[in-house]
Amino acid sequence: MIRSVWAKWGLMGGMSLALVACGGAATPQASDQPTVETLNGKVSGWQGEGRVAVPGLPGVSSSVHSDGSFTLTLPPEAELATSVLSAAGITDKLGCSGSVQSSASEAQAYAIMTLDARDSAGRRQTSAITGSKSGLLSRRVNARVWLYSDSLTQLRGTVNCAAVLNMAQIPELPVTVAVNAKPGWNVLELNIDASANVLAQVNASGWLVNSGAGSNQTTFRTVQELQAQVAF
Repeated sequence: MIRSVWAKWGLMGGMSLALVACGGAATPQASDQPTVETLNGKVSGWQGEGRVAVPGLPGVSSSVHSDGSFTLTLPPEAELATSVLSAAGITDKLGCSGSVQSSASEAQAYAIMTLDARDSAGRRQTSAITGSKSGLLSRRVNARVWLYSDSLTQLRGTVNCAAVLNMAQIPELPVTVAVNAKPGWNVLELNIDASANVLAQVNASGWLVNSGAGSNQTTFRTVQELQAQVAF
């Protein structure tokens, strides 16, 4: 019964967002992590030749080596000008409801977590996400997000990200956001812990924070691969 619960896990789609303040500090503190200019990744199960591309930004793409590895140059602000969304887009694209406060009233941002991958086996959507079995009835999901900000800002708040997992058994999934963004591309981590009992009842919570991963290589996989990782 529990296996069927975890098989219902969904995967968040690509994320594009603009951040507008709801009030905040006069001098936001920057993250101590450096910004990056490239996304170094590897597509799980890659076959033959092909490319990866950012959904909604078809011009932002990269060829992929035979082993699935690639280096994607992250777009400059000029290429994002027509793609940013209003603050309301935060919850829509992240799959979360609620609000996030930004300390900079004019701050705008764009986020990438999902890439379209096309190889000799066909086209599929992949995300920088991985699942692990942290215990007999517990699982952890880790996702990486590349967040562009045009100014220094702090993002704070708690949102309900139940739609990220898409499980009827989890109507509430509180995610605490504590991000200090610098101008440029910031690397973030979305971490979710979930636990189930023998009655297939599942509780989960998470947090979105700055990552120390920098330009380290990140594996991109499909939702089916994630489900295999977290299945009981």
